[in-house]
Amino acid sequence: MTCEQIDPDRWRLGFSEPEAGFIINVLAWLGKHYREDVSRMPPALRAYWQGTITRDKIADKEDLKELQEVLAEARAELRAERLALVENWLRDFELAEERDPWKVELSSADRDEFISVLNDRRMLLALEMGITEQDMEADPNEIPNETRRVGILEIDVLGHFILVMLGPQIYRP
Repeated sequence: MTCEQIDPDRWRLGFSEPEAGFIINVLAWLGKHYREDVSRMPPALRAYWQGTITRDKIADKEDLKELQEVLAEARAELRAERLALVENWLRDFELAEERDPWKVELSSADRDEFISVLNDRRMLLALEMGITEQDMEADPNEIPNETRRVGILEIDVLGHFILVMLGPQIYRP
């Protein structure tokens, strides 16, 4: 994957054919996930999307309940926005005349949202599989469960993609 800044607010991402296939599969999974009813999700995923307010200064339980509802509504809107972004990426891939490499031009705001979408997948995968920081540091060859090993590798690859996209911004000469 490559990422280059082409204007102050424009970026060009490049994906080899295998990288594009990987990203499209991740986005298709996320599209399905973003459509899913949060109330039917496992507790860890439900908590990720609904959020939890933990401030000690809120004494009134009604205020806390109201704030929790506002947070849950904001997260639902976020899911809807990210679903639209995912659907646009999937449509753009289908319409692309050239896919090796697949080039995508986007604004800084869209790049940042794409990074957030990829990070959603990383977080959701970790929550779903119970993957910890310690698991991420382990030698993948020492992880006996293949499904878990693949999940860890996916989290790692998506993290690499995120760093590639942030790199030009972080490491400016």
